[in-house]
Amino acid sequence: MLKIVSICLLVVSLAIAENKMEYEISFVGMSMDYSEYDDNGAILDSENSHISDIIGAEFKYRYFFNNASSIDFEIITLSGYTDYIGSAIDTKTSYGSLKSSSYNEIRDISLSYKLHNASSFHGIGFIGGIGIGYRFWRRELSSIQIEDYKWYSLRILAGLQYKYKDISSNFELEYQYGINPVMSASGFSQDFELSSATIVKLSIPIRYVINKNFDLVCAYVFEYQKIDESNTIYDTFNNGYVEPDSKAYNQYMKLGIVFKY
Repeated sequence: MLKIVSICLLVVSLAIAENKMEYEISFVGMSMDYSEYDDNGAILDSENSHISDIIGAEFKYRYFFNNASSIDFEIITLSGYTDYIGSAIDTKTSYGSLKSSSYNEIRDISLSYKLHNASSFHGIGFIGGIGIGYRFWRRELSSIQIEDYKWYSLRILAGLQYKYKDISSNFELEYQYGINPVMSASGFSQDFELSSATIVKLSIPIRYVINKNFDLVCAYVFEYQKIDESNTIYDTFNNGYVEPDSKAYNQYMKLGIVFKY
């Protein structure tokens, strides 16, 4: 998928080479702190990982209309393992009675329009943007229990930018509102319709100019994800199941290079 997108964007770039654009490729590590809760707020199960347990790459393309606005296209893909703590399904055992490892895949795609205020007030400028996105998260709790969370989203971003000589740093806050969030699970013919899925993301990227064609970039990202309880789905024995409320506190570390044209 990344190869196909890269080729398409390269063709577009050659056609509009007289305008400024950027490609950014980064190595990404992610830590996860995820928990599901019952109606009383008690933890049902949780998943945790270190920053090196879930890894992958991020690709960004930016096309600048002028010094004050741009179109940004971003893809991030990650995979790795988390430590699962919970209980066996359809049992009366309590939280912590089952400990295992689960496999995760995360993909996030976004397209946004951003404004960049080129204010020279002490090197500080303002950033704003609006966009659309798609998020996919697969949890393989076992070979027979696989859950896929997926939704589209509207995204709003605001922040500040500080620049001093060859170094610039942003402070960006983004809100993502999920559209038609669902969770599909192995063993069920119907999707669980989630009540809501929202993400609040804080990003602090730092860039260093190497020359007119290359920059180095590193970033820290904190992400709060909240999913609200789904509708009830019944199996062939008329047993009812719901996807419970959940919260996730994810952190990302990114290191990459920017190609400027």
